[in-house]
Amino acid sequence: MKPELSIIVPAYNAASFLESCLAAILQAPGPEREIIVVDDASQDDSSKSASAFGVRVIRNDRNLGCAESRNIGAREARSPILIFIDADCVIHHDALNRIDSFFAKNQSYAALFGSYDSTPECRTFISQYRNLLHHLTHQNARRDAETFWTGLGAVRRTNFERLGGFRQDCGMEDVLLGIQLNESGCRVAIDKNLLCKHLKCWSFINMIRTDIFLRAQPWSQIALSRRHFANDLNTSVSNRIGVLSSGISVVLMPLAFLNSTFAYALILFLAINIASNAHVLSGFMRLRGPFFAMRAIPAHFVHQLCAGLGLCLALLESMRGNRFSYVESSTE
Repeated sequence: MKPELSIIVPAYNAASFLESCLAAILQAPGPEREIIVVDDASQDDSSKSASAFGVRVIRNDRNLGCAESRNIGAREARSPILIFIDADCVIHHDALNRIDSFFAKNQSYAALFGSYDSTPECRTFISQYRNLLHHLTHQNARRDAETFWTGLGAVRRTNFERLGGFRQDCGMEDVLLGIQLNESGCRVAIDKNLLCKHLKCWSFINMIRTDIFLRAQPWSQIALSRRHFANDLNTSVSNRIGVLSSGISVVLMPLAFLNSTFAYALILFLAINIASNAHVLSGFMRLRGPFFAMRAIPAHFVHQLCAGLGLCLALLESMRGNRFSYVESSTE
């Protein structure tokens, strides 16, 4: 029987997550499905862990990255709906039914994605902060999105293939796919009740490295190429104000010791930063209480400072002539 859903899980050294991830996919009610795990030349037992569940496993001979691993899985898939799930995500019980129902009722939409839930697995503060921030960002977003997300996202095969799949030279290939879908006349939606639990544990250093080099810099390269920052998700106006005020505050900090005017200016921009993030901080307070929200203020300041640094790196690359070619990607 031909499956109605094709679920593609890229995995790189993900043996510790795959059991939980695949068990949730297999146990979730819904239509007939096929599950394809693409092991991206893992050095652990990822392939063995996946094979134990009886799913199809494709192993890359060398590490090709998430974008190409997802493309490989998509090329082998047989259903009209492609679902991408990260190996460190555990979908909620109703996720597959929600996806199937959405595409059946919304023929004008090409893609759908959800968000992390509000109960991330890892209990360290940085992990709770980073995963809850993602949850709140998606929960506060508009229903119609300009981007896409592969943590838990689905797309019609015809639309995916028409665009040539995920672009491999872009660090935010899922974001770029969503933009390409929109600019080709397709619609992408967020279902705020389409949820998965994130199993990843974050460290402070890992958060900084990810936020600068794997999030802000490639996202900024896309935006600079388009000459447009969307007023949604991570690039909303309030978030841009937060990023700008955090950068100005850092510049003012040493100057504040030299002159009271700079000290007053520092207080002003710190206040602007907190005010611009009021919706996020109130979300933290609602989910984890006032103490967590207070601890989140400096963490979020660092997060936004990293976003500013990523933007600066993208601008520097552009001035050096290494501008990301968005036009080329949208016409391939």
